[in-house]
Amino acid sequence: MKRTLEYINCKDFDYKTKMQNKYSVVKYVFNYTTNQNDKRLIDEIIEKGAVMARNVNPGFANNGSNLRDYDRIVNNCVAGILSEFLWKDYLNHEIQIVEETDFKSSLNQIDLQIISNKKKLEVRSSFPRNGIKFALCSSSFEFDIIGMYSNSYKPSEIEKDYYLRSLFHLGIERYWMKDQNTKIPIIEKLIDKMKKDNFEGYLTGGATWKMMLDKEISLEKKLTPDDVMNINKLKSETNYRVIPFSKSLDSESIYNMIKLDK
Repeated sequence: MKRTLEYINCKDFDYKTKMQNKYSVVKYVFNYTTNQNDKRLIDEIIEKGAVMARNVNPGFANNGSNLRDYDRIVNNCVAGILSEFLWKDYLNHEIQIVEETDFKSSLNQIDLQIISNKKKLEVRSSFPRNGIKFALCSSSFEFDIIGMYSNSYKPSEIEKDYYLRSLFHLGIERYWMKDQNTKIPIIEKLIDKMKKDNFEGYLTGGATWKMMLDKEISLEKKLTPDDVMNINKLKSETNYRVIPFSKSLDSESIYNMIKLDK
């Protein structure tokens, strides 16, 4: 596993981008087939994801009619565990700052907490088809930091203190011809990609609870997050508070803020 801090200049990618400054991301690279340590780690994460999927969605693993959705849940659970691992590794790379919390329900996301004060950090992941720079820089389809359910938050009741983001690029593996005129893209599976060399994961910044309440930078968006772990919510949209990447804190900035939060 290799970790590097990189800086993306979005104007080199899309001159109309809303991202005005260079944006720092943390890039992780795994080599499953040629590095035994990477293989052991990835196998462990995949196994934990499969166990979590069975626990949060009992019965679905053996239900053939729901097998496709269940496969998505397994991949989402794996993405959540991998994202937590990567953020924990990065935040603790100088001194130990955060620790894991217990996973209690598929209604909640993967969480970390600051050891000194127990403040909560929610970790969310997505799978952009067109690459990491597209997700960060696109003037038309810029991704966001995902916050709390928009219909449940109260300014006086902090749900999570920090919201963190991870991205894993899953491109088009092949196309399936439904008929002579209909070409359907088949997207790569996260678990399959993790089992190849040069698998990349990116930590792409975050935001605070206070930022989510600031309507100058946050907005309400109806969406179904890529990493949803509840099989009953896979096809239902919910209103969330989100902050576009161009108005968020980049990875280096959110790290420095969390490090100083005592």
